[in-house]
Amino acid sequence: MTDITPTQPLAGIRVIEFSTMVTASLATMMFAQQGADVIKVEPPGIGDPMRWLGSQKSGISGLFHNCNRAKRSITLDLKTAEGIAHARQLCLSADVVIHNYRPGVMDRLGLGSDALRQEKPELIYCAITGFGHEGPLSGRPAYDHVMQAMAGFMTLQGHPEGFAYVKTLICDKVTAYTAAQAITAALFARERIGVGQHIDLSMLESCIAFLWPDGGMHLTLQGEDVAHGAPFADYYQLPLRSTDGAIAYAAMTDDHWSAIFDIVGRPDLKTEEKYQGMANRSIHMAELASIIANEKPNLTSAEMVAGLAARDVPAAPCLALEDLPSNQQAMTVGIFEQSDHPLLGRVQHVTSPARFGGDKPAPCGPSPALGEHSEAILAEIAARPQP
Repeated sequence: MTDITPTQPLAGIRVIEFSTMVTASLATMMFAQQGADVIKVEPPGIGDPMRWLGSQKSGISGLFHNCNRAKRSITLDLKTAEGIAHARQLCLSADVVIHNYRPGVMDRLGLGSDALRQEKPELIYCAITGFGHEGPLSGRPAYDHVMQAMAGFMTLQGHPEGFAYVKTLICDKVTAYTAAQAITAALFARERIGVGQHIDLSMLESCIAFLWPDGGMHLTLQGEDVAHGAPFADYYQLPLRSTDGAIAYAAMTDDHWSAIFDIVGRPDLKTEEKYQGMANRSIHMAELASIIANEKPNLTSAEMVAGLAARDVPAAPCLALEDLPSNQQAMTVGIFEQSDHPLLGRVQHVTSPARFGGDKPAPCGPSPALGEHSEAILAEIAARPQP
């Protein structure tokens, strides 16, 4: 087995990924970033459709690259007996198999959890679905914006019409992180008990569990004696306008609000009884946030943030993604890195957010071209002893 280092804790672990789009791909990219050998199985032709979404060149989109760095790609036609046979060999060579196909698809191919784990009990098998394996929606396809509606995200955005999308693939990514955590836990358990296990994981359950701690707090305590406070979303005050943009702030204490009233030139609000104390402000938070947000700005974003920082109020400028690579804080902690991709040329991506032993993992390899490693991988499995 490959030697494990602090920044490559999954070195020596092999992961076989059958998937399209983000959920499984992002989860396994994190494993690859941490040293695992991740083999992505793609259909011949166009491969994973994510390759062609958004900004792309040479058959690799920016989205695909970000979710598939450091992996190897093999093309297998799972509509043929030969393709299924090769896929089965791959799975039996692995520590982890992960897929995001609809319920029953892998079983029909002979690549289901029961069939594989009967032959290899130490295998960890993770099946990601949209809605789970039971219930009236179990066989339905699921995409991020559909799941945002189903899981309750769209009602929490404060849109005047009551519904709005979170404009990022939040449900896909939440599910990916949930899958990565569950598989890591299963790998840890295998070290203790010597056998793998089957993991079922749905987007619906992952997203509701993610949303619930704060979004569902008013539904957590039951009974007529519950004293309900203002919805937590009300504490997301409207941004403060500046002369060159806007800033976000998190005023939680009396001292924080005193600083906010001063910075916007409204010290008179300090004497308003309905804005004094957390309980009163909670009741009138929407009104107060609107008043503050509509004050005419007379300071730059930098001046406002500095003034609030001097009084220990959490605040930050509202930045565009384009601003982040040159942001001093992002640069100092090393969030971004650039590398040369054999097909894409110069690319920019984010580093691992986790530091192991105080260090980030070394820059990982490029995203693969479709089927780039097919011959090498087929040679590897042909050379392995057959079970």
